[in-house]
Amino acid sequence: MTTSAPIAAPTMGFRRLIGAYLSDARFESLRLLRTPAFSIPILAMPILFYTFFGVLLNNKVSPAIANQMFVGWTVYGVMGPGLFGFGILVAVERNMGLLTFKRALPMPTGSYLAAKLMMAYAFALVVMTMLVVAAVTMGHVDLTPLKLITVAAVMSLGVIPACAIGLFIGSWAPASSAGAFANIIYLGMAFLSGLFFPLSGVLRTIRPIWPTYHLAQVARAAAGLPVDGSVASHLAVLMVTSAVLILLAARRLARVG
Repeated sequence: MTTSAPIAAPTMGFRRLIGAYLSDARFESLRLLRTPAFSIPILAMPILFYTFFGVLLNNKVSPAIANQMFVGWTVYGVMGPGLFGFGILVAVERNMGLLTFKRALPMPTGSYLAAKLMMAYAFALVVMTMLVVAAVTMGHVDLTPLKLITVAAVMSLGVIPACAIGLFIGSWAPASSAGAFANIIYLGMAFLSGLFFPLSGVLRTIRPIWPTYHLAQVARAAAGLPVDGSVASHLAVLMVTSAVLILLAARRLARVG
């Protein structure tokens, strides 16, 4: 009696693999663009807030202050796609059983999260483009074009720590309360890290516990503004924080879906 050798699982070529990832990212972005409840706040709120609070209410500030305010609002702008694109959507899709369903589909490993990451990056690029245009035309910012492009590029990558935070929220929070958790963390980190105004006392002392503080320091370095501490230390904190949150979220999703 002979036993047949186990049938090897079919493998996907490199081009097809990349195509699958890009297709998932494209469909994810289109789906959210066609969902006004997600796309309008993510794309419109940063530019509206920056125009109102950073330009109209501070029309006579010096270029130095205008530069600092612009940098703060770029951090605020890129946090939204990551926090809400992962925090709310992952919680809702987990509650619907969509993650369990996707495990049975012939899709590449990691395609689900990669599609959401590329979607968040695309949204962050759009937000950064609008903020840069507003800063140049209305915001009294005197940064050189090279520095503006550098800030935009660096802050677009800053969506990665936001995605890690959002994924952690989405993997643990119930779908009914994920939005509330994301909003509280979003606004809390923005104000308690001193993005929009200087802090003093205890609040200033504890700023380093917030990822947005370290992201803001990286943005300031890209803009040529003074930085607290070294850029390498801020990048290290962001990378470690992102890795830990992603690991905890992955373990949670692996256990409960």
